[in-house]
Parts: sequence; C-alpha cells; structure tokens
Amino acid sequence: MKKCGLCFLLLMACLAAPMLALQPPATQPPTSANEFVPLSEAAPREVLPATPLVFYAYGFVWVTLLGYVFTIWRRMAQVERDLADMQRRLKDGGSAR
Repeated sequence: MKKCGLCFLLLMACLAAPMLALQPPATQPPTSANEFVPLSEAAPREVLPATPLVFYAYGFVWVTLLGYVFTIWRRMAQVERDLADMQRRLKDGGSAR
C-alpha cells in the first residue's frame, strides 16, 4: 500500500512541475512612482492561459477516478474470494478454521 502512495505523490509532482515553469518574467518598476507612464509603456497585463490548467485538472480527476475504481476492484475481488471460501466451508460441513 505504501508503493501506491509513493506512486501517487510522484505522479502529482510530475503534473505540478510544468506549472512551476510558468513563472511570470520580472518586470522593471517605473523610475518614479509619481511619474506619468503611458498605458502603452506600462507593464503588460498578466495573462495566464487556461488550456494547460484545464488539461491538468481533467488529468487529475481521471487519474484519481481510475485509482479509486482500481482499489474498489481489488477489494471486491477479495470479498468474492472470501465468499467462495465460506461457501466451500459450508459445503464441507462447517469445519473449523
């Protein structure tokens, strides 16, 4: 079970790495705070493209959903094995464990 947690953390780190690379460039402050700066010379507006964010959000949801379904599948397989074992014991006359 510890391997699954480690794999999950590694996957989240890989998904978060591109977001860390999207750091905005450093801009120079105006020479004087009281000086008029035309809008055309002002610092560009900060624009964050939404496409990568949407991609990572959907990817995270799908990976989480698939992980959840996988764990339920494994638990159901264990329950089915336990039920088959119990039915076999009942057919054998209820012998002790």
